[in-house]
Amino acid sequence: MAAEPGAVQFSIGRVIGDSFGVLARNIVSFGILALLIGLIDLLFSLFYFDPALLAATLSGPSQIDPTMLQPNWTAIGVGALVTMIVSSLTQAAIIYGTFQDLRGQKASIGDCVARGLASVIPVIVGSILLSLGVSIGLALLIVPGIILILMWWVYIPAIVVDRKGIIEAFGRSRELTRGRRWHILSLAIIILIIYMAVGFIVETVSGIVASGGTAYTIIQYVFISLVTAFSAVLVAVSYYYLRAEKEGVDVNEIARIFD
Repeated sequence: MAAEPGAVQFSIGRVIGDSFGVLARNIVSFGILALLIGLIDLLFSLFYFDPALLAATLSGPSQIDPTMLQPNWTAIGVGALVTMIVSSLTQAAIIYGTFQDLRGQKASIGDCVARGLASVIPVIVGSILLSLGVSIGLALLIVPGIILILMWWVYIPAIVVDRKGIIEAFGRSRELTRGRRWHILSLAIIILIIYMAVGFIVETVSGIVASGGTAYTIIQYVFISLVTAFSAVLVAVSYYYLRAEKEGVDVNEIARIFD
């Protein structure tokens, strides 16, 4: 039986703790999933960008000719789109896996990919709209962009779990986050600090161990893939607690849509 609304509280500690717990229990499957999908982005970088610049980059910074660094706006634009597609598919797939874990079940990599593909188009379109809105907001003295990020914090779960349309998903996220945006801001700042601290350690260690070249690129690729995986888990757990607090639903009731 579902609890009364407000019986379960959204809290920063609970969201972070449960997110790390979900990732730890699924580190192999979610890690492989993020790495496999992330290969699309990696292969695009290897084969689309200037081969001479790529070869020089992999050989080490000292091998880069300054004339190679002229911006290729087409490559930058296409690269950003590919990255967005990869990130969207990864998040959609892992959000499904997270809810299966929260209800005490295991989701196979194949099931996660299938569920992710089923909603990837609206997630990609929504991500593009979100990026445009946030970019405009950040250009307007930064604060409007931050507000939009907080309002739309759980728009991807609204698509994957609620099966909402693109515009409806933004409205659903705005509704769920209302009254908890200061908490979400604090959560985002804490996670950002953690990412920066871990990123600094990874950058330092990879710089010492790999010192540029292919090994350095691979280490960075693995780190980014794991960050993407954890971000997807965090958003899914946030969505669960927001719904549990506001609507009194439990995780089994929420995840029943996947049955």
